[in-house]
Amino acid sequence: MITFILSEKRPPFNDCGLRRQRNTIFSAGNIVYLLQMKFMERSIVCILFFCALFSVFSCANGTAAAFTDSSGDTLRTEADKKDAEILWTRELESMRLVQDISTADAVDKAVKLTPQSVAASSSVPSSVYPFIDGFGSLDTSFIQQDLRTALDTACATVSSQQSADSLMADGCLFSYVLFLDDLKTGWKQTFGEDMPGGDTGNLFTGEIYGAPFIADDYEIPVRFECGKGYADVLFYFIKNGSGYKISQIEIQRWGRADGK
Repeated sequence: MITFILSEKRPPFNDCGLRRQRNTIFSAGNIVYLLQMKFMERSIVCILFFCALFSVFSCANGTAAAFTDSSGDTLRTEADKKDAEILWTRELESMRLVQDISTADAVDKAVKLTPQSVAASSSVPSSVYPFIDGFGSLDTSFIQQDLRTALDTACATVSSQQSADSLMADGCLFSYVLFLDDLKTGWKQTFGEDMPGGDTGNLFTGEIYGAPFIADDYEIPVRFECGKGYADVLFYFIKNGSGYKISQIEIQRWGRADGK
């Protein structure tokens, strides 16, 4: 190895001068090694920089390629085209998202809805119908339409004092005859005057239907009302073919409008 000696002009064979000379001796190999290290550091930095730059451009190009095709359409454009070509079925429960849920049928609108009030409204018992003391419930929900039609006809016949032959079941016409006799007697005893005849118009001004009792026949209470008071009558209907006939009719009680 070739060495270079750099020395200052000092007296020869001086110990202090010898130490200074030794300290100023540099190896040519060491200098080359330092230069190589500096060069390698700069090379590594440059290589890393170019790798990072290449990676950025590669990702950008890859993204663009992934979201575009040969025609230049983006992925969103392709999705919109596919969506437009699909034949969708009819929307189910379309009103669910637009319906007003700020109120509940069983809760007054003035009441602010809370989870507790909604839960309470869902546990409301069945409908409560009016009740007349001495007469009964006015729940007529169990009276079918064809039975109600027969009842309407029977009440109109009684109020107008017309013949009820077509309304009575076979062999039961006598029940209507007895009913008319009780009607005249009860009217006289309750109101203190004779019952008006059929030529003076309807005997009663209205009727109230009560809750039916259904067994082998249909027992329906009816309150006939007039200006002087009322008469509670019980009709017994039986099924007859496609319709209903009266098997029995009787007066239950009388009442005056003035309460006497």
